[in-house]
Amino acid sequence: MESFFKEKDGKVIVVDPSGAARTLLAEVVRSLGFGDVNGVAGIKEAVEMMEVEPIRWIVTPLMADQQENGMKLLDLFCNHPALKNLRVSFLLEESEQEVLPDAFERGLLSYHSKPFTKDSLTSELSGLFKTFEAVDWNGSLLAAHYLRTHMMEAERYQELLVFEKKLLDLYPGHLDQMFHTVPPLAKMGQTEEALSVLKQIKVIDSNQEDKIQSYLADYFEGQSLDQVESDGYNFLGLKKILLVDNDDSVANEVVNAFKEMGVEDVVVCNDGEAGTQAVQENEDIDLVIQEWRIPKLTGPLFLQKVQEESKKSVPIVLLSSLIEDQDIPFVKEMGVATMIKKPLKKDEFTKAIIWTIQQDRLPTEQSSMERKMRQFLNEKKVQEAQEIKERYIADSTIKIGPKEVMEAEFAYVQKEFEKARDFGIEAIKHAGDSIFILNLLGKTMMNLREFDVALKCFEKAQALAPMNLERLCQIAEVHSEMGNDEKAQETIEQAQDLDPDSERVKETSAKVALNAGDSATAKTIMAQLKAMENVVSYMNNQAVAMARCDMVNEGIQQYRTTLAAIPDTRKDIYAIVSYNLGLAHLRAGDMDGAQPPLEEAVQHDSVVKDRAEKLLKKVKGAIKSGKPLQVQKAQAPIPLKPEDASGDQATDSDKVVTLDGAKAKVLTLVNADPGDMACHLIFQVQSSNDKAQKLLSGNLKFTPREAILRGESGGADRAIVKIA
Repeated sequence: MESFFKEKDGKVIVVDPSGAARTLLAEVVRSLGFGDVNGVAGIKEAVEMMEVEPIRWIVTPLMADQQENGMKLLDLFCNHPALKNLRVSFLLEESEQEVLPDAFERGLLSYHSKPFTKDSLTSELSGLFKTFEAVDWNGSLLAAHYLRTHMMEAERYQELLVFEKKLLDLYPGHLDQMFHTVPPLAKMGQTEEALSVLKQIKVIDSNQEDKIQSYLADYFEGQSLDQVESDGYNFLGLKKILLVDNDDSVANEVVNAFKEMGVEDVVVCNDGEAGTQAVQENEDIDLVIQEWRIPKLTGPLFLQKVQEESKKSVPIVLLSSLIEDQDIPFVKEMGVATMIKKPLKKDEFTKAIIWTIQQDRLPTEQSSMERKMRQFLNEKKVQEAQEIKERYIADSTIKIGPKEVMEAEFAYVQKEFEKARDFGIEAIKHAGDSIFILNLLGKTMMNLREFDVALKCFEKAQALAPMNLERLCQIAEVHSEMGNDEKAQETIEQAQDLDPDSERVKETSAKVALNAGDSATAKTIMAQLKAMENVVSYMNNQAVAMARCDMVNEGIQQYRTTLAAIPDTRKDIYAIVSYNLGLAHLRAGDMDGAQPPLEEAVQHDSVVKDRAEKLLKKVKGAIKSGKPLQVQKAQAPIPLKPEDASGDQATDSDKVVTLDGAKAKVLTLVNADPGDMACHLIFQVQSSNDKAQKLLSGNLKFTPREAILRGESGGADRAIVKIA
């Protein structure tokens, strides 16, 4: 949502070489409710202002006779990350409108007629805000309104149709957008598809009958929807759906409902075991729908199996009347997107599915944004999560407590554990001890090696959602760390009762055995695992943490216990842990102790072989000369998994980068998604206009000050109280 235009709380620049026109422009914009409006004579002056403070909206003529023109301004805007929140509107003479497709491709928000009078400009800009409000302050839908008008007048139907379908992919099930696909389809003679879309709209919302009849009269005189024989138009873009429900009548209703939505491939399973197998065998499932009470595998366990086995994160819908109040915390914690009660009502079901897919692709509601951020963070897609977070933090309707929870979750993923702890504490003060805060604090305190506190947090969270298998494993690991081997084993047995075949439970059993010093048992379990990296990484990270807490000897023993448990078939992992053991000895000043594990590390092919050889050479030289060897900061322990990399290493956020040229373009494209900047990345011209290309020749000079680079969030980062 473009909250700036709704709240009118940012800086606006109006551009015109004529002082009288500038004054008139500024007066009209102020009359719309904007308080901070500045007039400049040219685009060069506007860019100079953009370098020192955030500008949210620029209203400008094309300035085609100037070196610094409107097309170059748009090109700068869509190719520099610091300008992501800027919006640009053009004032154009009729002869200049040929550049509009190229302008919208570069993120133009709107265009308005020139020359203008006070009355005509007031009317046009008032119309802009009326349309803006009608599309719920969505910048891409507003820009689409203006682009659509121009493309229809220019009879560029093919490009418009491609654009409308891309927009529908971005906003699946959006009824107005479905209607918008009909005119270009009709103009291109694709009558059957156009009628199929109208029929689909009628299925979704029968209240649209009058509007449908109007479209039929305008584009398909004498035809009706009764003659449409094709299946529904797949407006949601779903390829395959998994339904797990042992009620055949409900399954048939769901299959038929999706058929009307244009989705043919619905895999139906009658029990949880078959559903789990389907998840394992089908990588292209886009949506999972499950009953809560299903045979052979409980609903809660199947829900966790989906998340464990699925090759990609997909929205999950619970279709059941059997969910009880005590199930709700677990359902929310598992990230269920929607709950639909039985008996099934087709209209309500269809609307709920549309809402689910819309919120999954472009989350706008609080719960959907939280779910999507957690999904991205779990997948280590921090940048994607950050983009949602900026909107989330800036949303004044969301209370401070949930925002602090999300700040804590981001800090945790970025291994800023003290910061995560402090945000979690503040979140409890503002929002109470929700299951998300308790679980996060448990994981955080575990990493800070405050195991007694971690255990209390986990146990309280588990009391709210007793079926959480992952947390039972975490509780077992905490007991193990505290030396409560009997309690750890009891908790593992509870987890095994829930799911005896769980890979996660087996990993925990191996970790507990290693913590108890039972390398033989751990080795037997690890040999049965599909992948042992998680277990070895866990032990490796423990040893690193011990070293940081001046528990050097304990860390060395941890490495030795881990080495004894690594199966003989994984010499690559054995070499990495051996290298880290050598480093631990060096940090303790024991060069003689470092030499044997380093010699072991160079014997096997692994990612550490080269550096192990170099370090071993230095160790031997130091032993021979009798001089101590200093371990450099760069010689950090090697993580078993990339996400375990040490926080000692420099990150991109520690560096000051000057963005220019191709580098800025790449960064902008990586950080931007379709819908972020009007129609940029949604609309693409098939053939650029010669005049537009001529105006784009050369670049505007733009050197933003540090404050502008920090302000990429548009102030969202200042909307929450920071914790020192």
